[in-house]
Amino acid sequence: MNKHMVIGTSGHIDHGKTALIKHLTGIETDRLKDEKIRGITIENGYAHLKLDNENTVGFIDVPGHEKFIKTMISGALGFDAVMLVVAADEGIKPQTIEHLHILDHLGINAGIIVITKADLVSTSRLNEVTNEIGHLVKNTVLRNFKVVTYSIYDDLSRENLIQALQSISNQKTALKEATISRLYIDRVFTVKGFGTIATGTLIEGQLKKGDIIYKYPGNQKIRVKGIQVYGGSVDEAYYGQRTAINLNVDIQDISRGDLLTSSDHLKETMIIDIKLKLDETSGSVKHWQRLKLYHGTREILCRIALADEQIISGQEKVVQLRLEEPIYCKANDHVILRTYSPMYTIGGGVITNPYASKKDKVNDITNMELELLRILQQFYPIFTLDDGIFEKTSLDYDTGIDTIDKLVTKEELLRLSNSFYITFETWEKIKRICLLEVEKEHQQYPFRAGMSKETLRSKVNDFLKNNKPLITIDNKIFSLILTKLIELEELKQNGDVIALKTFEIHFSDAQVKVKKAIMRTILDYQQPIVPISELQKLNYDKNIIKELLYHLINYEILVKINDENVMGIDDYSKSKKCLLSYFENNESIGVAQCRDLFGFSRKATVLLLEHFDKIQLTKRNENTRTLFKK
Repeated sequence: MNKHMVIGTSGHIDHGKTALIKHLTGIETDRLKDEKIRGITIENGYAHLKLDNENTVGFIDVPGHEKFIKTMISGALGFDAVMLVVAADEGIKPQTIEHLHILDHLGINAGIIVITKADLVSTSRLNEVTNEIGHLVKNTVLRNFKVVTYSIYDDLSRENLIQALQSISNQKTALKEATISRLYIDRVFTVKGFGTIATGTLIEGQLKKGDIIYKYPGNQKIRVKGIQVYGGSVDEAYYGQRTAINLNVDIQDISRGDLLTSSDHLKETMIIDIKLKLDETSGSVKHWQRLKLYHGTREILCRIALADEQIISGQEKVVQLRLEEPIYCKANDHVILRTYSPMYTIGGGVITNPYASKKDKVNDITNMELELLRILQQFYPIFTLDDGIFEKTSLDYDTGIDTIDKLVTKEELLRLSNSFYITFETWEKIKRICLLEVEKEHQQYPFRAGMSKETLRSKVNDFLKNNKPLITIDNKIFSLILTKLIELEELKQNGDVIALKTFEIHFSDAQVKVKKAIMRTILDYQQPIVPISELQKLNYDKNIIKELLYHLINYEILVKINDENVMGIDDYSKSKKCLLSYFENNESIGVAQCRDLFGFSRKATVLLLEHFDKIQLTKRNENTRTLFKK
């Protein structure tokens, strides 16, 4: 019997997973502001339910959007059982299939298939979806799962699902309490008066208040100051529980992906053997291909080492993974593999040897290639072929060029353009800081279109000051880096503004009212140029007004004339067009002429002309303006 059990939801976006959990438990798992605005799950959400048999079920509500598959996997690695959710009106969709493959690779052989939104369709449609599901899961670990229909407007369907959950919780599973404790951290934050809090699913063992545990990497000794399970303080947490731990450690010394354990003698590993099964639709995987490994709550780059040149779709065999960062794992831990770019799930399996030795194989990187790569990493992390890079090696120019091409093929180097190259190690650092800084910008300023290109470049250079060798990214190289990130669908660019590819602005009803009030004030004001101070007099939250002004300016609905004034884009464009038409037949213009041309007050005319001077449309010559000649 599972006294404590973690059940995850999985399935396509907007198939009703979050609504199902809320109806089942009364708990809203979408806790982030952006989740509520956008109506989609971004981070894993958590809820719990005490069953009639006194067992407690903890729910992990994972994102259904393909862009958040990494988050889904980190949650799924803690599942004891699963509810695969399929909406009755839409049926099986792409993320239904990808989530199913992940669950199959993780060996999660207990659970229920839930057909949601049953109230929206006919009985014949429910039968049709049930048959589709049966065909989909027939060769997977989900083939014997009970299928139930559900509507959040039908309490009887809730009772039926609870009975099914009780049946699952009564099943016996492998004993995981009488072993070392393991918790892979998925969130870290601070609470005033308590300090650092780490959360995760206790996948093995027990934790007690006052215990001394160890954090890896680092084998750092930490004391458990307090424990919460499902929102309540407890003295002890058990295997299978979602757990929040109050730790006597600085938040800077602990992060998502770290392992908390009662063992003080775990070893890191960079080479593991796994029993890998590829999906039927994965395509072939080649020897030494770069992949993404998911273990615990971490995503790690790795290379696959094969005895043959490739492994094909549907095959199952033991392979070796050479990791680019160390992990702490045990035999029989489940892992998932995805491609590097474009990203999609190709397979998964279990670790057969956590401390493997390199298998005999034709050298993955020749000594010649390794010599050049080390020189590049040490002296030329970003380079052109004209930088004299071969002078520090034993290679002549032609051999060096050939070696560069081979390193690009083996994804040790990335070609940014016909002239510029970057080591993969440096590329990953720059990519990571770009995505992190843009994400921070979105979180801090949700109504802005993104971060200016120059600000982002400055952030990257600040980060690289601690890099050896010291790198400074100029505009040309940064443009190449952005182009590559846009090609990889990590970022998007609109003019000089950079945003995450997935970023969208969503307004609440209250924010829409403020936006409309700003635009109404702009239109009703006695002059086209409106002081920002007038807009701040509106009877709304001043911070929301400020952020919406940034949004309207960023999206060129308003134009910032100076730090104190804005103007509607239509009036601005019309005035600019009039001025340019005037200069087609005239050399210069005075303020009075401009005032008559625009139909503005003298004050507004002067403000607009000073703005045109600043953007170098016009040039002031004492009392007149001429067209700026570039």
